[in-house]
Amino acid sequence: MRPASASLLRTTTFRLALSYLGIFTVSAVALLVLVSWSTTMYIEWQVQETVEAEANGLSEVYRDRDLVGLSEIIGQRIRQDMDGRSTYLVMGLDGVPLAGNLRAWPSEVGSQLGWVRFRIMPVGGLGPGAEVLAQSYELADGYRLLVGRSLADAKRVKSAINRALGWGLALTILLGVVGGYFTSRHMLQRVEQMSRTARGIFGGDMSQRMTLSGSDDEFDSLAESFNEMMDELERLLEGIRTVSDNIAHDLRTPLNRLRSRIDLVLLGTPDCDGYRRTLEETLAEADNLLATFNAILTISHAESAARLERFQPVDLAQLAADVVELYEPLAEEKEVVLSYRAEPGPMVKGDRHLLFQAMANLVDNAVKYTPPKGFVTVAVTAAQAGGGVELVVADSGPGVPEEARESVLERFVRLDATRTTPGNGLGLSLVKAVARLHGASLVLDDAHPGLEVRLKFPMTTAMS
Repeated sequence: MRPASASLLRTTTFRLALSYLGIFTVSAVALLVLVSWSTTMYIEWQVQETVEAEANGLSEVYRDRDLVGLSEIIGQRIRQDMDGRSTYLVMGLDGVPLAGNLRAWPSEVGSQLGWVRFRIMPVGGLGPGAEVLAQSYELADGYRLLVGRSLADAKRVKSAINRALGWGLALTILLGVVGGYFTSRHMLQRVEQMSRTARGIFGGDMSQRMTLSGSDDEFDSLAESFNEMMDELERLLEGIRTVSDNIAHDLRTPLNRLRSRIDLVLLGTPDCDGYRRTLEETLAEADNLLATFNAILTISHAESAARLERFQPVDLAQLAADVVELYEPLAEEKEVVLSYRAEPGPMVKGDRHLLFQAMANLVDNAVKYTPPKGFVTVAVTAAQAGGGVELVVADSGPGVPEEARESVLERFVRLDATRTTPGNGLGLSLVKAVARLHGASLVLDDAHPGLEVRLKFPMTTAMS
């Protein structure tokens, strides 16, 4: 097994930390070079100002007091310069030094005038010597004046700054590596925890969830999304198990009836009329089975996000009117008053086929469970609170007990425990799936008496 430290060094977090550290290091080095160069240039500029001012002053002294006065002033300044930073030299016509603290005219300067640089070697010729920034003048009568100042202080300041910045850079790199290591270690622990949870779920424990640290960072956001996904997945798996049991229960009875009829016909005396009746009954049972499977497929389609691509503007009022017109004959046959009212023009964006089936299921249930002389109302209005469009289907039937209003929305759930009444328990499940696909809220309430079902489409789905 690979050591934890090796795994840590291979993490994306650690590599990102090193990448940012590399970028910062390059930036810090560039800043170090800029600060060092700026400091050196500033100190040399100050030296130049000092040398130029001193050279101009000595030139004035020479004009006012001649060579003797210039020599006296240079001697005084040399005696006052205890650190030996200043350099002076007055050269005669024959190349012999007349005043100053240099023994000879520097060979690096030669006959050059203006700003010059040269190096003064220490006594004995050992060491690199001191660099001098000087200005060379040619005085009247052919004399030459050299005034300079040592750059040793500038070099020392530059070296001190470079050392400080260098140590700061080294400390920054060290802290960056250590910080990247511990940050990656912390991140790796959270990733490992998530991986353990995922492996536990993969092993069959669907109850495991990601732990939140409470920091509301991106890991907590990922964990919340993962937990929500697992809750939905667990709900769907539980639904699949329930649906499987209900399918087995609901299909076993009609299939047994089919087989029994066929057995009775085959065992009995051949009779064309009996065969015909058996085939008609068998066809009716087959139609019921096909209706059940079609309802399951419709619910699956409604739960698929691919249906969003088929959304288009739908006139909800006209759709409801078509459904009411379709069920008016059935309502008249059952002696149920089916009424309809709608505000003009409420539009929603959705799947017309699924919305029609959802409305048809609501009206079908309402008419089916409403006793004779009862009423069913279908209303489509523009909702006042919060905007949107609201569809309401109310009846005067037995209603649904409050404690059962959530369960009747699940597949194959029926209030008739004996399952003798017509139906497959998928009608409200389809309505729930269509409502979820369209982002609508589905509410079951008491109509005093009867059941009131409200579908409210939000502003994002409703259209003006």
